[in-house]
Amino acid sequence: MKIIVATDSYKGTINAPDATAIIADALAEKLPLAQILRMPIADGGEGSAECLVSACGGGYAVTTVKNCFFEDAQVRIGLVGEGDTAIVELAEAAGLRYAEGRANPMFTTTYGVGQMIRTAAGLGVRRILLCLGGSATNDLGLGAAAALGVRFFDANGEEMLPLGGTLDEVAAVDLSLVPDNIRALEFVCLCDVTGTLTGTDGAAQMFAPQKGASPEMVAVLEAGAAHMQEVFLRDLGVDVISLAGGAAAGGFAAGFAALFGAEIRSGIGEVLRVTGFSGEIESADAVITGEGRFDRQSVCGKAIGGVIEAANRFDVPVFVLAGSVGDAEGSGAAAVFSTVRDFCSFADIRDEAKTYLRAAADSLAAAIALGAGSGGR
Repeated sequence: MKIIVATDSYKGTINAPDATAIIADALAEKLPLAQILRMPIADGGEGSAECLVSACGGGYAVTTVKNCFFEDAQVRIGLVGEGDTAIVELAEAAGLRYAEGRANPMFTTTYGVGQMIRTAAGLGVRRILLCLGGSATNDLGLGAAAALGVRFFDANGEEMLPLGGTLDEVAAVDLSLVPDNIRALEFVCLCDVTGTLTGTDGAAQMFAPQKGASPEMVAVLEAGAAHMQEVFLRDLGVDVISLAGGAAAGGFAAGFAALFGAEIRSGIGEVLRVTGFSGEIESADAVITGEGRFDRQSVCGKAIGGVIEAANRFDVPVFVLAGSVGDAEGSGAAAVFSTVRDFCSFADIRDEAKTYLRAAADSLAAAIALGAGSGGR
């Protein structure tokens, strides 16, 4: 019997590698003859770098950059593929964790992400995988671009560092001072959204409220993004208005597509390919996956949705172990189980999350062992 364990993180409690290990250990104990493959996953957002580096046997470079409030922050840059590919996780420098208690996408910047890219370029990499997700920003990646040598000017010809709330003040863009080693980079944006930069499923209207934006702020951010679409088209000849995925990370994907020709890819699709999941699933007997909360949103471009879709193509049953379970009808999973048995606070869940997950994994492993012993798949 071959079982793939491929879990996402249980947000705020267990990271993806630890969750995968807990479930795999339970299976190995109950099914000692089974082949258990451990493949922690992510959808291109927070935790993706760790999954990709682990799968590729890579390492990290550590540096200090500015976070989204222009404070010093120590960050990690993943290095894989003989050192020619860097994995830059936006949340390392511009994640929501920095905005706790002061979230405001009008005034946050991705400048530190650009510093990470600049550091990676200095190490001789040729390709940058940008893991977009968990951002506290809505500056279209213009802060990062500024750190890479792109210049932005206001109507008075003064150079400026655009923020989410000042996008509408950008009157011109100049790429002439971008260094050759930055121009030569191949940028790939990994994300879990398909929305365009503006509109109801865009960076401002759909996602900015999650970053602390009031309705009034959303209107300003939306107008700024729409203005930059016009600037990109006028100054660079690049149309990002209908670009799928352009909304990712506060419009970072759209901004880098316009400024650097970045390609946008499904985060979970790339993770499944790199980890080897796509090559193993056809011969698997079952898949066990999980995350903090499982509901209909989980199958809309998210990590677990990608796992279920890939497994369903080969009629491989998927079992989900989630911290909490919402409406999962039509998810494509064979069965969905909550790891939390009784009502309790998040603080209690956080303290006991690993114990709860192990207990649920033990029960599922016992059921699978029983089914295998009675002639089940």
